[in-house]
Amino acid sequence: MSADAELVSRAAGGDSSAFQVLVERHRSMVYRVAYQFAGNHHDAEDIAQDVFIKVFRSLDRFRQDAQLTSWLYRIIMNACIDHRRRTRFASSAALGDEAEQRMLNAPEETPGPEERAYGSELGQVLETEIGRLPKGQRVVFVMRHHQGMKLCEIASALGLAEGTVKRQLHAAVHRLREALRQARVTAGEGAR
Repeated sequence: MSADAELVSRAAGGDSSAFQVLVERHRSMVYRVAYQFAGNHHDAEDIAQDVFIKVFRSLDRFRQDAQLTSWLYRIIMNACIDHRRRTRFASSAALGDEAEQRMLNAPEETPGPEERAYGSELGQVLETEIGRLPKGQRVVFVMRHHQGMKLCEIASALGLAEGTVKRQLHAAVHRLREALRQARVTAGEGAR
């Protein structure tokens, strides 16, 4: 039994300290994936909170022979989709309400250490371009290159065929390489 599976088992049995260890161990990964999906700190924090609430409520359904990260990714993706549905509904319902519109358009909170880590110019270009990828490509790219997951793990976590994951990853990498090439060309022209 893996260390994560043991923690899940203990947490499902009511050990709150085991659940806290799970949260601390996986918080940054959950946040990064949520941030890549949502594109802003506030929504990523909301999604991460939803994820851990859902994890807590479904600990007893975790299969001990499964990878915790695969299970977590499924929960993250569902939380991201749920969040997007809620925000679309909330923004369309509030169109006439000026106070809510001001809240929706309020500036983001001060970036945390995760966001500041992407401070270089090319890093900013890359993060911007990752955010522009179609959702499927973006999620697969983040899981592979930010989380270091194997293609088979990504396929399992997302419920996709491994070939589909490979195609999405290839398309994402191609688009990002082209964007970085363009950024380098533009930077080279600006230096002249």
